[in-house]
Amino acid sequence: MSQHALQPLLAPSSVVVLTGQDPDDSILMALLHSLSKLKDHLTLVGVTPKWKDSTTSITQLSTLSELDKSYDLAILAGKTTQPMGEIIAACGQAGIHSLLMLSWSGEASNDIQQHLRQHNVRLIGPNSFGICRPKQRFSAWLGLTHPLPGRLALMSQSGTVASALVDWASWQGIGFSQVIAMGSPVDVMPSQILDFLSNDFESQAILMYLQSVGQPTRFLSSLRAASRSKPVAVVTEHNLGADPRVLDAALSRTGAVRGRRLNDLIGAASVMTNARRIKEGALMIIGNGAGPGELAAQRAAELNLSLLEPEETLRKQLEEIVDHRGHIGPVSTVWASCASDVFVDLAQTALSNKSCGAVLLMLSPTALIDLSSFYEQVIELHRKQKKLIMVCLLGGGDIVTMRTRINEAGIPTFRTPETAIEGFQFLEQFQRNQRLAKQSPDSNAASEQVNVEQARMQLQAFLRQDKKQLNAVDFAPILALFHLSLANFHRSQSVINAALHVRIFRDPVFGTAIGLALGGSDQGSAQKSEVVGLPPLNTLLARDLISQLLPLGNYPQIEALLLNISSLACELPECQTLQLSKLYIDKYDCLTGEVSATLAPCPNVRRYEHLAIQPYPRQWVSTLTLRDGSSITVRPVRPEDSSMIADFVRGMSKETRYLRFISNIEELTPRMLSTMSHIDYDREMAFMAVQEIDGKEHLIGTSRYIDNFDDQSCEFAVVLDDTFQGQGLASYLMKQLFLAAADKGIRVMKGIVLAENKRMITFCKHLGFTITRDPDDIGQVIATLKLTDGFVTALHSKK
Repeated sequence: MSQHALQPLLAPSSVVVLTGQDPDDSILMALLHSLSKLKDHLTLVGVTPKWKDSTTSITQLSTLSELDKSYDLAILAGKTTQPMGEIIAACGQAGIHSLLMLSWSGEASNDIQQHLRQHNVRLIGPNSFGICRPKQRFSAWLGLTHPLPGRLALMSQSGTVASALVDWASWQGIGFSQVIAMGSPVDVMPSQILDFLSNDFESQAILMYLQSVGQPTRFLSSLRAASRSKPVAVVTEHNLGADPRVLDAALSRTGAVRGRRLNDLIGAASVMTNARRIKEGALMIIGNGAGPGELAAQRAAELNLSLLEPEETLRKQLEEIVDHRGHIGPVSTVWASCASDVFVDLAQTALSNKSCGAVLLMLSPTALIDLSSFYEQVIELHRKQKKLIMVCLLGGGDIVTMRTRINEAGIPTFRTPETAIEGFQFLEQFQRNQRLAKQSPDSNAASEQVNVEQARMQLQAFLRQDKKQLNAVDFAPILALFHLSLANFHRSQSVINAALHVRIFRDPVFGTAIGLALGGSDQGSAQKSEVVGLPPLNTLLARDLISQLLPLGNYPQIEALLLNISSLACELPECQTLQLSKLYIDKYDCLTGEVSATLAPCPNVRRYEHLAIQPYPRQWVSTLTLRDGSSITVRPVRPEDSSMIADFVRGMSKETRYLRFISNIEELTPRMLSTMSHIDYDREMAFMAVQEIDGKEHLIGTSRYIDNFDDQSCEFAVVLDDTFQGQGLASYLMKQLFLAAADKGIRVMKGIVLAENKRMITFCKHLGFTITRDPDDIGQVIATLKLTDGFVTALHSKK
C-alpha cells in the first residue's frame, strides 16, 4: 500500500535543518559537515551558520513559513530558546511531519507528546546522535566514522555506543543499511523502529543496544515480528531493570539473541548477514598454529559448545591429507609451511562427513601462506557445499583487506579466535530461539477444562476479607481447579529424586514469570540455580525449560506441572506470587510440599494484560451457522494451520487468487506461508473459517489485518472459497476482524482493491467502507472504514 509511516523520518529524500540561534554551535557544524552530500535537497532555516565549507551553496531561510515545497524531515540541531510547541506547530503547518532532534530540551515529555499528536509530527530524540542511510547517501550523523554501505541495521539508544560500533564495524569491513541513534525517546519507541526495519528490504539483519523498551508487550511483539524475517541481536544496559533471567526468557521467545557485551554485537554482525544455518553436527577448528586454536577451544568450553572429535574413519581421511605435517583433533593444526590447499582439503573432507556441522578456518599471517590462493579456494569450497564455513584471519595490514573480501563473498569472517566462537554460538542460539518463537501456546485452561471463574471468585473472596497472604490450606482448592492436587505422602514415593521449587513471580518490566529450580534446602538457595520462563507455556516450551535444569530425558510429570502452573499464571492476575517449595510428585501426579501465595486486587484488568507474551486468543473462537444450515468454526490462525492455508490458496480459482494477491501466483512461497500462519496476535489478526468433514478441518475462508505501525490504522484482506459465496460468511469474518482491531485500539481500517473487482467494492460499500482512487495506481482503489465507538457498539449489539 503506501510507504511505511516512518519512511520520511528514517529514510528521507529532502531535509530542512533548523539552525537555531547560535551560528557557531558545535552540533550544528558537525551535522552540516555530515549532510554535505545532500546539499541539493537541503535547506537551512534560522540563523546563518559560520560554516567553513564556503564552496557549498545551500538555500537559507528565516522561518519555515517561507518554504515553497514540502520536505520529508526537519532536523533540530542548533541551540534555541523557542518553545518546542512552537517548533512542532511550525513543522506541522509547513507540511513536515517528521522531526529529528539532536539537541536537548528541558521541557516535560508529556507536553512534547501532546504537541506532536496535535500537529501529527513524529519525533526521534531529544538528544539523538543522528540517523544514517549509507546506500542513499543520507547521513545526519555525529559520529567520527561514517558507516560503510551494507545490509546490517543498527539501532542504539546510546549515541556513543552507536558511534563506537560503527567505528569497529568499519574497521572490519562491515557495512550498514541503516544506523539510528535514538537518544531519549519521547515519541518514536524502539518497537516502532523495529517495525520499520523488519519491513526494510535493505536491512537483512538488526543489531540493537537498548536502555529501555517502552511498553513491554508491544516491544516483544515487534521484536518477534522482526526476528521472524531476519536475525536480531540485542545488548541491553543494566538488564533494562528486569531480572536477567526473565530478560533472557523474554528475548528467547521472540527469536532474537541476547549479547552480554558490546563486542558480542560485533561477533554477531560478522555472521548475521552472511551465515548459513548450522547443519546437524559439531564444529571443527582447522588452523596453522596451535595457540589461536587453543584459545578458540577454551572459549568454546566456556560457552559449553561441542567441538568435533573425528571418529576413526574421518580421522584416517584427515590424517592422509595432513601426511604427518600436523595434528588432527577437535582443533586440527597444520604446519605453517603447508600450502593453503591443505587447509581447504581438510575442511572439505570434514564437511562431507555427517558428524561435522561447520568448520572454522583459523590462519595467522605468515610469509608461507599465499592469501590470494587461499581466498580463491575457500570461496570455491563455499560455493560447492551448503554447510557453514567461518574464517578467522588474525592480524592487521593487508589481512584487514582480505577479511573484508572474504566477508563480502558471504563467508563470516573474524579477527580473533574468541569472536569467531562467539559468532558460532550466536548462530546456535539464534536457531534455538527461532524454534521457541514459532510457538503460540494458549493458557491450556480451556483444553484442560479449568473452571477459571470459580478460581477467580475464590481469590476475590479472600481479597474482600483483606486476606492477601495465603497458605497451603487456603490455596489448595484453587490449585485443585488447575489439576494441581496436594496430598500427604513420603518422598520415597516420589517419581523424582530431588525436591523441586516452582514459583510464579512478578518481574518489574516483563510482568508474570515462572521459575523452576532443583534441590536446595530452601527457596532462596534454590533460586541461585533457577531457570525462568514466561507464560504461556506449551509442551515444547516446558521441555526447553526443563532441559536447562535437568539431564536429557523424559519428565512427563514435571511437564504437566509446568503447564498447569502456566495456566494458573495466565488466568489469575490476582495471584501476584506463588511458592511451591520442597515439592515432590507421586505416580498419581499428586504434589506434596510447602505452599504460599500473595494476592493483589486487579480491577478493570483486561484478560492477559499482566502477561508480556499474549496467549493464543481463544476468546475469539466462535461458531456460525451458514444460510444453508451448515455449522462452521471461526477462530484465529495457528502455526500448525500452514498446510491447510497452502491447500486453500492452491485450490482457489486463478481469478480469485489474482484478485486476492494482486498477482498471478499459483501457490504461496514458504516465506509467504510462514508469514500467514505464524502471526503475532498483539499486532495482527487472521481469522479462519473451518468446516469439519469426516473428522478433518477444511479452510473455507479467511480475513486478516496487520498494523500499519502508525498507532491508529491497519490493512485488511478477506477471501472465501468460491463455493461458499453468498452464505453470509464474508460479512461475519469482517465483523470479527472489526471487533478484534477495535479491541487493540485501531481506529482506521484500510485495504487495496483492484478497480476491476466490482464484487469486492460493492461488498466493502455494504460494510460501510468509503472507496477512493489509489493516487499511486489508477488500477486500484482504497477502501477505508473508521472504527468509531458508535460503529463498534453497533457491532456488539448485533451479536
